[in-house]
Amino acid sequence: MTLPFIKRTRLAVGAALVAAPAFGLAACTDLSVDPFSSVNPENFYQTDAEVLAALSPVYSQLRATLWEYHNLSQVSSDETIVPTRGSDWSDGGRWLSMHRQDWSPTLTDLNGAWIQSFTGVARANGIISDLGGIDVPNKDALIAEARALRAFYYYTLLDLFGNVPILAPEPGSDPSEFIVDPDNPPVQRSRAEVFDFIVSELEASRGALPIAGAGNGGRFSQGAVDAVLANLYLNAPVFTGTVTAGGLQRGPARWADAERLATQVIDSGTYSLVQGANAWFQMFSADNENNPEHIFVIQHLAEIGFGLSFPQRGLHYNSFTGGAWNGFSTIAETYQEFDGEDPRRQIFAIGQAYNYDACDPVTNPESCTVDTNGDGVADAAIENRNDEPLIFTLDFPGGVENTTEGAGVRIVKFPPDPEYTETADGNHGNDYPYFRLGEMYLIRAEARLEQGNTAGALADVNAIRDRVGAPLLTSIDRKAILDERLFELTYEARRRQDLIRADESIAEFGGSGNLFTRAWSFKDASQPFRVLFPIPQQQIDASDGTLTQNPGY
Repeated sequence: MTLPFIKRTRLAVGAALVAAPAFGLAACTDLSVDPFSSVNPENFYQTDAEVLAALSPVYSQLRATLWEYHNLSQVSSDETIVPTRGSDWSDGGRWLSMHRQDWSPTLTDLNGAWIQSFTGVARANGIISDLGGIDVPNKDALIAEARALRAFYYYTLLDLFGNVPILAPEPGSDPSEFIVDPDNPPVQRSRAEVFDFIVSELEASRGALPIAGAGNGGRFSQGAVDAVLANLYLNAPVFTGTVTAGGLQRGPARWADAERLATQVIDSGTYSLVQGANAWFQMFSADNENNPEHIFVIQHLAEIGFGLSFPQRGLHYNSFTGGAWNGFSTIAETYQEFDGEDPRRQIFAIGQAYNYDACDPVTNPESCTVDTNGDGVADAAIENRNDEPLIFTLDFPGGVENTTEGAGVRIVKFPPDPEYTETADGNHGNDYPYFRLGEMYLIRAEARLEQGNTAGALADVNAIRDRVGAPLLTSIDRKAILDERLFELTYEARRRQDLIRADESIAEFGGSGNLFTRAWSFKDASQPFRVLFPIPQQQIDASDGTLTQNPGY
C-alpha cells in the first residue's frame, strides 16, 4: 500500500514525540490536530488507514533531510558551491563556509540536521512504543518498518556527526522511557557503536518487511534494508573509525559484506537498470514514481509542504514559471571531469540559459534552439535582470564572494516539474531516490576491486556506462571507480562519503592526503578532523556537559 500524503494526522499518545531541549527533539505534530488526550493506542489503531496515518509522519520527516543533511553532504564537497550573487545567497557567509570547510559548531545547518534526524527517531519511537502494546493487523511488519526508518535516521546522524546518543525503546515500552530526562540523559555512543546499532536494527527488521519493488510506494522494504547495509559496509572503514584532531583512524574494512549485500539487491529480480540515456534522465524527473531502478525513495508532490526544492536551488529566476532561486552551482574542475561523450554530462546547464516551460534542454536540446521569428534568438532563450542574454559561465567572474547572476554551471539532474505553478512555492513532484540499483553496481565494483576481482569490477562499471551509451572502459582502478560514482551519482548526497572513503589510496592524486579535505577551487586544504562535522553547539550547551564535542572543534 502506498503511503498517503497526509498533512494532518491523529496520533496516539505514545507518538507525541516529546523530548527535552538537550537533544533538540522538537514536537513534530500539527497543532491543529485533535489533542493527544482524546486518543490512545487501544482506540486509535483500528484500521489500515489509521495505522498508515500514524506511520505517515515518520516518513514525512524524510523530506526534511533533503535540506540540511543533503546540503551539508553536497556543499561541503567539490560537487556543489553556493556563491554570493550581490545580496543573494550571502546568508552571513554560511554557504561559502560550508564549501570551504571552515565551519564552526554554531553553523545553523548543523543544528537543523541534528534536530531533523532526531525528530525522525522520536516519531519512529512513538510508533514502536504504541504498537508493541496492542494487537493490530500486520503488527510485526509495522514495528519492523518503524525500526528500519529509525535506523535510517541514525544512518544520517552517523554520517554527519558520528558520536551520538541512541534513543531506542523496546516495542511496548512506556513512552516515558524515551522522554529525554535532563537529569539522566542517554549516553553518547562511539561511532562504531552507532554503526553496530544500525546494522543490528536493519538485520532484525528485514524478515518482517515486504520484498516489494519499484520504490514500494515510498515505504521501506527488504531491498531498502539491503541497500542501506551495502552502503554501510562500503563505508565501514570510515563509519567505524575514530576521528582525532589529526584525522581519521580507519576501522576494519567490510568489502566482502558490501559485495554480498549489493549482489543480494542486484540478483533479487526486484529491480532493474533502466536502459538508454533518456530513461536514465527520467529517473529524476517529476514523473519518476515507481521507477524500476528505485529502491528507497522519498515521495513528493507539487504542493506546498510536500515537494522537492532541488529544481529551485540552482536554476535562474526566469528559468520557469514561478521562478527559481539562482543559487547552487558546480565548480569548473568537477564539471570538466565529465567526458563530452557521456550523456550524463547533460545534467549540467552551461552557456545560453533556456526557459524550461518552453523547451527541454536535457533530453531534447534541439527544442530549445527554435527561432520562429528569425531574429537569431531562440524563442526559449532567457535574459538576466538587466535584459541581457543569460549565459551560465564555467567560471565565477569577480570571485564567489560577489559574482554575477549567470556565474557557475548549474546542476539540473532533477528538472522542474511541468505541473509546477507559482502557488506550489518551490515544491516540485520529483521523487528522490535515496538508494537505487545503479549505486549497488558501483558498490559491488568497488568492493570487488578491493578484493582483487578486477574483471568483476570492470564488468559492473561497464554495465552502468553501457546502459547510458557512455564509452566502455578497458581497465579499472580506484580513480576510475571514484570518477564513475561522480558521473552516476552527482547530487545524490554521496560525494562527501566517497572523497572521505577514497583518501590518499588513489595514487593519481599524488599522495595529497584525504581527498575530502584537500584544496580545490575556492577552497584551501582544511584540517583533517573535518571529515566529521562537529556536534552542534546548541546541543552541547543544552546538554549540561552530557555531550562531548568531536575532536578538533
